[in-house]
Amino acid sequence: MTTSLPRELRSARLRALAVLTDRLGDVTPARTALDAALAAPPRGADDWEPDAILARAWEVAGLERPPGRVPADDTAPVLRLLATCAHRSLPEAARIALVLSAAAGLSTDDIGHVFAAPEPVMAQRIAWAEMRVRPSLGEPIAEEDVSAQLGRVLDVLMLIFDDGVVHPHAPVDLPWEAVETTRVLIELFHGEQEPRALLALMLLTRARRDARQESDGTLRALEVQDRDLWHHAEIEEGLFLLRGSQRKGRTGPYQVRASIQAAHVTAHEASDTDWPRLLTLYDRLMELAPSDAVALGRACAVAEVTGPEAALESVERMGVDTHLFHATRAELLRRMGRAEEADRAWTAAVARARSASEHQRLRGEVER
Repeated sequence: MTTSLPRELRSARLRALAVLTDRLGDVTPARTALDAALAAPPRGADDWEPDAILARAWEVAGLERPPGRVPADDTAPVLRLLATCAHRSLPEAARIALVLSAAAGLSTDDIGHVFAAPEPVMAQRIAWAEMRVRPSLGEPIAEEDVSAQLGRVLDVLMLIFDDGVVHPHAPVDLPWEAVETTRVLIELFHGEQEPRALLALMLLTRARRDARQESDGTLRALEVQDRDLWHHAEIEEGLFLLRGSQRKGRTGPYQVRASIQAAHVTAHEASDTDWPRLLTLYDRLMELAPSDAVALGRACAVAEVTGPEAALESVERMGVDTHLFHATRAELLRRMGRAEEADRAWTAAVARARSASEHQRLRGEVER
């Protein structure tokens, strides 16, 4: 069973790990010493303070000179560590593994469960990734680059969250780990708006978890979900966080994505959805963070505002070959009454589905 760290300990461990990594110049021995120190039973409540964790890890590492203190207000070591874990030179899976290890504090065994890999294999993969980014450790981050570097860390947390949504019965509750780690980043980087917006997006999405699946595991589309099953307290918190992220006047991609989710969950019924506003938001998101997924979401909004013909024209110009592309195209063809073409597109979508649950949902669309 996964041992999820309480938020206070998660934060203290991350801060101590960042300082120890800075001193040692290497994540691997720092992480090993820190986790060995945390494995010992605490002698008192103060043992979970960052300074006490650092001191015990320092002793485990066999270092002689005094470790000093974990800075209370300086988050630069934390950002340097996390930006290294989310380094673009790493494959996506390696970035996910390092962020789960460093920021979420998951054990190697738990991370192995995420990747369906035995603990020794996962340990080797993590050590390889840490070795690969070792030259980047300690690189100073200019003040004007803080938001961009933090944004890359948030992108990895979103990948972790999304993977858990697609695989809801995984042995590790990845959405929960992503949510709790994002809460830690909000506390540490309280001057940045995008962590708040990311948490808002996660909560507005996670709030629908009990309405997202049929009893047989088939995924329900948002418009047919039972809204009484949504977790409305989480929706309210998400909306509160979204409003807070908008106060500084700057607009980031997670703020726009959270606004899109908010437009969906605040509609009393699916028919009440404000599609013209959603189209405007998708246009803004295409400016800030263009991607195939955003373009397909925009096409769905176009279909509601101006009709499926215009939407299909924009989709077919994309020329990609993913399950989402073929599923979107199939739905638009169905709405236009082109049943045979729609069936072929659904078949192509099923063949390219990334998970069993997505496969089930797409099969349901083909067979309805």
